[in-house]
Amino acid sequence: MTLKKVITGAGVIMSAFALIISSVPSASAAKVPSGKAKAGDECGRTGMIAKARGAEGSDLTCLKMTYGTATGELRWWYKDLRPLKNLDWVVPANPGGYSQTSTALSESLKKEGLLQTYTSTFRPGAGGTVGLGFFQEIKAKPESVLITGLAMAGGIPTNRSPLKLENSTPIAKVMREYQALVVPATSKYKTLAAFVADWKANPKMPLSGGSSGSTDHQFLGLLAKANGIDPKQMNFVVHSGGPEVIASVLSGATTAGTSGSAEFLAQVQAGKLRVLAVSSAKRLPGYPAKTLKEQGVDLVYGNWRGVMATPDLPEADRLNMVKVFDAMRGTATWRGYLKQYNWDDEWSAGKAYGDFLKVQLPLVAGVIKDLGLGG
Repeated sequence: MTLKKVITGAGVIMSAFALIISSVPSASAAKVPSGKAKAGDECGRTGMIAKARGAEGSDLTCLKMTYGTATGELRWWYKDLRPLKNLDWVVPANPGGYSQTSTALSESLKKEGLLQTYTSTFRPGAGGTVGLGFFQEIKAKPESVLITGLAMAGGIPTNRSPLKLENSTPIAKVMREYQALVVPATSKYKTLAAFVADWKANPKMPLSGGSSGSTDHQFLGLLAKANGIDPKQMNFVVHSGGPEVIASVLSGATTAGTSGSAEFLAQVQAGKLRVLAVSSAKRLPGYPAKTLKEQGVDLVYGNWRGVMATPDLPEADRLNMVKVFDAMRGTATWRGYLKQYNWDDEWSAGKAYGDFLKVQLPLVAGVIKDLGLGG
């Protein structure tokens, strides 16, 4: 069923899989010199050029901003950038992590004067491949974009889909989010060790997560393997979005659940969920939980998300869209979302994002095969 609405408002990183790329903070220091400039950084004098410092080796120019939160300030910017009129998002899941990201992107673009309007069409199912198939049927709509990520990269081989994410046009990889493993606040499990001990004794313990082959599924499979549990024995209960995972855990239908950390933030702060562990290398602000590594499990694992456009996007429109997203990355609004959701600023734009996918997609397929998660 299609739900369309206008929205306004792996250690085991297992070293063998090498899936986590180190991130670089986006916050800009005052008057960044041309040799270190990124789009959105402050600059010192109008008209200065930062050669090849923009996306795909394009130049940045020091301009006095006339829109967005930096109005009146000097910023490294794309002189030829054209703000977007509209974005039509295809979200390959029910409302949750994917739409949280696409909405944060869209609201950042709007507040910074880089976008007028946006809509979202939800197409859940089959590890994101239903949405991918729908998106790849769209023709001659330069405003159409797909929000994707590690979950879809795993969903394609899990569902043995003939679809290829790389047949779409890469615009930008925008962030990295880490997993949280949660139980109800009333659960007997107060530590990861206690939970793992029971999980070992009963590998069929029902655990809640996203679609088959998703980041959630991959993470629990790697967590099982790291603790000597056969991933093939897991009882992974599939859901189409984070809200369903929360409902499942709180109702007691499943013993524990996992999703991106931001999904659980409100319930954690309200005292309804307890976090047993987070999958980041360091503790996450606002999460009263230790990392897996602090608790003796050598696993760091996180979900990246990115934006794809249609394969028939004209080159001029493609490069402009890449520049628009790259410019958004340096804005105060986007940096606020990164902080709010505990997202790492892990960024690559245009062809660099395409190069990332060429390496990442086979690695994820290898994780799926190794863990026996294929359908």
